[in-house]
Amino acid sequence: MLLHRPTVTLLTDFGTRDAYVASMKAVLIRDCPATRLIDITHHVPRHDVQCGSITLERAIDGFPAGTVHLAVVDPGVGTDRRLLVVELAKQYIVCPDNGLITWSWRRHGGGQAHEITWRPAKASDVFHGRDIFAPVAAWLAGGADVKSLARPIDDPVLFDMAPAEADAPGGQVIHVDHFGNATTNLLYDRIKNLQVKTVRIRGKSVGKLRRTYHDVAPGKPLALIGSSGLLEIAVRDGSAADRLKIKVGDAVRIQ
Repeated sequence: MLLHRPTVTLLTDFGTRDAYVASMKAVLIRDCPATRLIDITHHVPRHDVQCGSITLERAIDGFPAGTVHLAVVDPGVGTDRRLLVVELAKQYIVCPDNGLITWSWRRHGGGQAHEITWRPAKASDVFHGRDIFAPVAAWLAGGADVKSLARPIDDPVLFDMAPAEADAPGGQVIHVDHFGNATTNLLYDRIKNLQVKTVRIRGKSVGKLRRTYHDVAPGKPLALIGSSGLLEIAVRDGSAADRLKIKVGDAVRIQ
């Protein structure tokens, strides 16, 4: 008997206009009726696995031990890519093996990856989220042993994306959010003891490190530490992505 209600989160690029998300939730409720379902987002840009990876890590950082995260950004659905259960930060992540786990793996110091071996008698070749991932997530939430569903592996697919090294002169933009703020891979712990004179991106200075968005005038760019503990480039009351033409992969330098 469960002593508390298990939690399953959902993260996808499915959007909410169609029935895909509801179809997965129906399976989760059917196979684990006690579960609480929490939507992280279903508006990851279509097929943008790296964006999904960044967003997933923020959820893992915020939820308690025992949470199951069902993450489906899966442009390779139906191919021979593997299907994963990853134990990380005392939580489970059920996702395709396409790099989606990367940023969580890097920020939380790795974990234990498992390849899902369970298969239903019948499954759609183009909707593993409903037919394979959702049942596995529900059973894990209900207390199933991961060993009954998957086998350990030691080589999950990981992008070439990691927090900047301590001795690096800078980093790069890894994510642009809804507000046009550009998140970098520079950790606060990496720069907190530096005398930062200026932060530069795309050849332009955005000034010294600030504490809040209101430390500059409206419309002015700035650098600050965002809520995820990473250096962020922003524009007060505006979009850094639009104003400075920032995109993922742009180099950031600290002087």
